[in-house]
Amino acid sequence: MNVERYCVSEKYTIKEVLEQFESYNNRVAIVTSSSNKVIGVVSQGDILRALSAGIGLYTPVNQVIRSSFLHLYKRDLAKAYPIFKKTLISLLPVINEDNELIDFITIGDIYEYLENGGK
Repeated sequence: MNVERYCVSEKYTIKEVLEQFESYNNRVAIVTSSSNKVIGVVSQGDILRALSAGIGLYTPVNQVIRSSFLHLYKRDLAKAYPIFKKTLISLLPVINEDNELIDFITIGDIYEYLENGGK
């Protein structure tokens, strides 16, 4: 699981999240607490809206996250595919009942799933 690519700490600033997006060519990140609990997701769009509203680059990302987010409780590409198709997301957290991140599904995983005939 490539956590450093797709996850950011709630203590990151907006600037640090943007730098991570740039480094990994991402547009969305899963925001986690120090205890590895998923507290939300943040996208480039969320950040652009916040910056347009006057939020500064050094504002903690936890002030602009979406705390209501799509997720699954187990890695199931058959269940994930219709979510990706309907919502056009590119990253889906897989969490346990305590909101701890156990995995995630990327749009690349969905493409691979489809290329393998849905297996």
